Amino acid sequence: MSRRVGKKPKRKKMLPLPGSYLIATEGIQTEVLYFKSLAAELAEKYAGLAGRIAVTIPSLTIKGTGVSNLTLIDRVAEVIQLSPTLFEHVWVVFDKDDIPLDKFDNAIKLAEQLGWHAAWSNDSFELWYLLHFEFLNTAIDREAYKDKLTRHMRSQGIQGKYEKNTTTILPLLTAEKRQRAIRFAKKLADYYQPTVPYHLRNPGTTVYQLVAELTDLEQRAEVVRRKLTGESATQN
Repeated sequence: MSRRVGKKPKRKKMLPLPGSYLIATEGIQTEVLYFKSLAAELAEKYAGLAGRIAVTIPSLTIKGTGVSNLTLIDRVAEVIQLSPTLFEHVWVVFDKDDIPLDKFDNAIKLAEQLGWHAAWSNDSFELWYLLHFEFLNTAIDREAYKDKLTRHMRSQGIQGKYEKNTTTILPLLTAEKRQRAIRFAKKLADYYQPTVPYHLRNPGTTVYQLVAELTDLEQRAEVVRRKLTGESATQN
């Protein structure tokens, strides 16, 4: 682990780029594929709006790091230091993994201390996927997550087994199911008192907070388009 864990490198004074997001994930497959799909969806919603009305066009930078927890915090600090952009929103995405429990809890707390947001999952990011299809309030292992997701895929006519880099599941994670997943994740969060350590909140995930924020950005784009359509109709 780097000796600079948790220390935010100094940089020249800059102003954050409005609407800019850095989403840094510990995984380099599943999480990256998922958030890139959301970024593409968001870009499509805002296509053609630049310059037409006073609206902030969000920009998402997705970076898979291949490192976890406290090491991820350190790596993100380095990314920020080297980036020509000062991001307005910084999210770190990671799982509990098989590491000392205090590292998981401390990584969440440290991200918050740095003014970032932690989209954590306990035990696995696949919990977020599963909540699109069913509510789960009992801890299961990672292979069980894969088995459950495989069954849901096959029920939708998609053959093959769910694996970490599976992209065929992404079209099944529709906007309607996304709202269900947000509701289920909030319901899970309500099960735990604030004093319960993060590593004991299993199952649990705060990925829904980031996804809800991105969903809100999509809805803003739709409002802007309706406004433009209304203005165009009035002028005609």
